[in-house]
Amino acid sequence: MMQKTKVKNSAKKPSRVKAAVEVLKLIMKHKKGLFGLTILIVFVLIAIFADVISPHSPDELGLADRFAVPIWFKNFPQYKDLPENLAVHVGAAEWNFKNTIPSQIQVKKESSGWIIFKVKPEEAVSKTVVQLEYDFEYPYSPPRRFEGNIPYKVTINGEPGSYAKILFYIVTPEGKSYLIYDSRSIAYNKTMIDPPARFDARDIALKLRLGFADYEDIGEKIFSEKGTYKLKLEIIIVSVPRSTITVAIGPLYFRIPGLAYGLLGTDNLGADLFANLIYGTRVSLLVGILASVISVSIGLVVGIVAGYKGGIVDQILTFFTDTLLFMPVIPLLIAVSVYVGKNLYLTISLIALLSWMGFARNCRAFVMSLRERLFVEAAKAVGASDTYIIFRHILPQLTPLIYITLVLNVPGAILLEAALSFLNLGDPSVPSWGRMLYNARYSGAFFKLMWWWIIPPGIMITLLAMSFILIGQTLDEVFNPKLKARR
Repeated sequence: MMQKTKVKNSAKKPSRVKAAVEVLKLIMKHKKGLFGLTILIVFVLIAIFADVISPHSPDELGLADRFAVPIWFKNFPQYKDLPENLAVHVGAAEWNFKNTIPSQIQVKKESSGWIIFKVKPEEAVSKTVVQLEYDFEYPYSPPRRFEGNIPYKVTINGEPGSYAKILFYIVTPEGKSYLIYDSRSIAYNKTMIDPPARFDARDIALKLRLGFADYEDIGEKIFSEKGTYKLKLEIIIVSVPRSTITVAIGPLYFRIPGLAYGLLGTDNLGADLFANLIYGTRVSLLVGILASVISVSIGLVVGIVAGYKGGIVDQILTFFTDTLLFMPVIPLLIAVSVYVGKNLYLTISLIALLSWMGFARNCRAFVMSLRERLFVEAAKAVGASDTYIIFRHILPQLTPLIYITLVLNVPGAILLEAALSFLNLGDPSVPSWGRMLYNARYSGAFFKLMWWWIIPPGIMITLLAMSFILIGQTLDEVFNPKLKARR
């Protein structure tokens, strides 16, 4: 008989895992619960596989030109000729020699892409000009800018007076040449320029040297038509007697940043907006779940202690709870963020510490009703401790309320973090949807009606918050059948 009773009692106590599975099955039987759970699973998968979904990190700048539109805009007639990213790497094998190399110059092409010119010592002063060219097609409308670099090394040994000079030109299809880079004269014992010589169409000195105004986009002037352009490198070497000159030219890098890029374009710094949107999922889930867990834990402890103990303990905790409950949350968060600092985990802690009071009041009221029940009095009569009664009899009764509050607190935390980031009070080092909206406002995207930058983070915030709300409402109906009947 004793063995049968034991088996019977163990059968009445299903494991917590089985209970959770049963709750999950009940949620999936409700249409809105299933819909909310599906959305949440999608967001979780996006957060887990963000590195795979997005080819770039959100802090990678200069991927394309600033304010580039999404690449799929090119399906529309007015955007079909927008320039895409165009990058050219010209190594030793790709250069074409425009003129004949004199016999006193040795030319060596290395597999690494470097090309080396060495002038043999001569008895008379000699001047040599070597011209290298590379042709490429430009099939788009005019870009705003271009950039690149030329790594090179010049070594001169022997008598003073020898020098080398490196010039870089862009030649248009009409044959007009623009001098983009001039190394000036490189004289005695000059070593490698590191980092490589760089040029950028945004350089005001370059604009003025080419005869343009400092506010003009010279990319539009130089690449004003479609066709075949030339990259021309001119090396001038002047050698005096008994001198050895070595000029090494590395692979030339030339790039035209596109005005159409990625699924959502780029921001004011050329960062990928799609990457920011994807990685923002991690931040929102982390903030929402972590803040909700902390706030529910605090509220649970305060509510149980106040409701079970009563008396002076109840009065002190209730006064403290009510005081925090009526404090303005947003101004307090703003003040702390301004004077303490901007940190993601500080933001999570502040949100959690200022959002537990309502749950604590509900727990207190519920525990006060439970402590008068007969099963609690019976436990006390047989000598059960307060800790045993709380964990064995009271806490299981609070489980439905805990589940529902955990889920329903997440949207508020997500929205609050987005609001703080939109006000530039969040952590600027982490990509979040609120930070995306702040950057859009700061850079004038609202004024320019760049809806592909503004609407997607708003939709993501809405969908993620809605998923938790739908699951929370379903849990409320599962644990409270009377609520479903009223609806």
